[in-house]
Amino acid sequence: MRHRPSRGQLHSTALGVRSRGTKERDTAVWDVFLSYSRADRERVAPLVDALEQAGLNVFVDHAAIPDFQPISATIREQLGRSKVLLAFYSAGYPHRPACQWELTAAYLAGWHEQDPRRRVLVVNPEPGSEHIHPVELRDARHWPLPTSPGQLTAFAAQVRAFTDRLAGPLPILASPAPPAFSPRPRPLSSPVFTGRLTDLWHLHTALNSHDAPLVTSGAATGLAVLHGAPGIGKTLLAREYALRFAPAYPGGIFWLDVSSGAGHGPATAARHQFRLGLAGIATDLGLTGTDPDLAVHRALRDTRLPYLWVLDGLADGLSNREVANLCAPTAEGRTLLTTRSLRYSSLARSVELRELEPPYDYELLTARVEPSNVEQVTAAKQLSESLGGHPLALDLAGCAAQQHPFTELLQVQHTPGQSLLELAAKQYPPATDWPVGLTRALLVDALDAGPLPLDVLRVGCALAPATIDARLAAEVLRSVEPASSAVALRRAKAGLSLLRAQHLVHCPDEAPDRFLVSPVLVQAFAEHDPNPARTAQLRAAAVRLLADHRSTTLERGAPNTRAAGPRRELSMPHQHRATHSDLDRMAAFDLQTELVLRIGTQQLEPDTGSLREALSSLHSLFEFTRSTLRQYNVGLSEPSRPHAVPNVPGLADQLLNGVLRPFLTRWHPLLQAHESARPAELPALHHEQRWPLAGELRTALAALSRPMNAVVADLATISGADFGLDRRSTSSAD
Repeated sequence: MRHRPSRGQLHSTALGVRSRGTKERDTAVWDVFLSYSRADRERVAPLVDALEQAGLNVFVDHAAIPDFQPISATIREQLGRSKVLLAFYSAGYPHRPACQWELTAAYLAGWHEQDPRRRVLVVNPEPGSEHIHPVELRDARHWPLPTSPGQLTAFAAQVRAFTDRLAGPLPILASPAPPAFSPRPRPLSSPVFTGRLTDLWHLHTALNSHDAPLVTSGAATGLAVLHGAPGIGKTLLAREYALRFAPAYPGGIFWLDVSSGAGHGPATAARHQFRLGLAGIATDLGLTGTDPDLAVHRALRDTRLPYLWVLDGLADGLSNREVANLCAPTAEGRTLLTTRSLRYSSLARSVELRELEPPYDYELLTARVEPSNVEQVTAAKQLSESLGGHPLALDLAGCAAQQHPFTELLQVQHTPGQSLLELAAKQYPPATDWPVGLTRALLVDALDAGPLPLDVLRVGCALAPATIDARLAAEVLRSVEPASSAVALRRAKAGLSLLRAQHLVHCPDEAPDRFLVSPVLVQAFAEHDPNPARTAQLRAAAVRLLADHRSTTLERGAPNTRAAGPRRELSMPHQHRATHSDLDRMAAFDLQTELVLRIGTQQLEPDTGSLREALSSLHSLFEFTRSTLRQYNVGLSEPSRPHAVPNVPGLADQLLNGVLRPFLTRWHPLLQAHESARPAELPALHHEQRWPLAGELRTALAALSRPMNAVVADLATISGADFGLDRRSTSSAD
């Protein structure tokens, strides 16, 4: 008879495990392995009780695992004795490394059974599902948090039915030995890896899109490109991926450093480094012969096992054929290419790394040592902000914090003539083997880019941390080198394109004509600027232009402000136009045409169509409207006032913020909550039709046609095109 400990025993078991005795535990087969963040300990207790009352054997570990540490051998063994992993996927779950190691192990066990979701169940206590990764798990067996006794009983019954269909435990214990790393030894996991969980899963999906059942978009090439700025953490992420997802590659993990050396062209250097790496792989595999390329190819072909082929640090400038010649030599291989260049992202699925967002930047900075008091906490937050989320800079500053207080480091960071990064790099050489001349290494692509990109970069550095429009950069360049506006704008965009191709600037919101420069690069450029006089000249020109623009704006009158509201679109000063321009008429026609095809104007008949598709269609109008305004150089403005002549910016604001946003803010979370409770065997459309609020949403959609048709009618007065919707709107109002 199975022993069930009481609630008190849950907290007092000697090994921290709610389970049978030690001898029984060593041989037990668990129905459910519960994976959860220790902060959710109290919330998972009712789930465990319900599962055990349903006759399930549940493994629950309460032993504390240090931050940034992988799962222990004991936990891995018990996971290998379990049929399924049940993840209590709270908002804090992704931030617990031990939880992610457990989840990854179970996910890959299912991967070897041809369905990664086969061995993972999810309880989501949060209102949304965006925090759940990988995305495949959002469509897997997925429950909202059961709270009432009836919900807990139903939940346990469904878990019981699911586990009863599984023949045995997760295939972890029976898996082969960890794959070999070649030609380098197996690396160690980073003790401070944080903030990149989503990128790890995106990378795995990109590499294995052939095999992921739910990934259907994009080409499946077996090649993934990991690209980003210098020091952003590409090599570290690739290394963490290789360690965490190693069971997916039993054929081995082959790591080739193809970065270019001094005095070599990119293609020549890559080929040279590649040949050295191949020779090392051939030696590790015990191969003989004069042609390591052919020998390695034959050996990998004969094993017929999946393997990972990493090309780390590929420089810009190789042709597609040259890149293809460096990729995995057989079909069983998956190639991961890391590069600073944006150009290779067109070859395959790509994952772009960017600066760490809060709170991960602060978490990385303080991972090795916590601030000791309020003053140190404040200094650490300011230092984190001043480093702009740059992982290498944060890691180095965090190393220095072991010897120096954060207040001191903050002063060094902002003292002219001193470089916190250089000082920290000399004392704490980073694990990525960056040279001592760290700031110059971060800037090397910019120094080789040419005079035009350097000038655009100078403007960006002068006005950092503001986001700069290419037109402003063009006016600055034009003020020091007279040219026509068209020529200056073309030159500015060309320079910006070259900077973007090397990740030397960031274009927020994917707007190609707007850019900003990271604080770390601004400091590096200040130290290694090859022409400081030119920089001073461009900075002065930029300041004069901004001052003149500000003066002109004040003379016109300050822009009319609006009451603050949740997530309003960007407001620009209202511009009165005597007549509508051709660009206004074209923008109005495009918006008008798109709106008449949407569900808000074309009615959704009762019991037909999909409510989810209707909401998605309405939501896509946000991006379509923004892209249309950008295409015709129209910015969002104040809503059109009563009795005023309608204008495109005002009507766009009315559509997005006055009509669509309130509607979607209410209905999207309600429908999403209902969808999350869908049983796996019930088709999505049938589940939607059973929703108690389905009729009310259909009524609301029908009512939405009136304000949307009113917008269409006003757009018609600008475009001159009459689709008849203005008259239909009037009749529907009657």
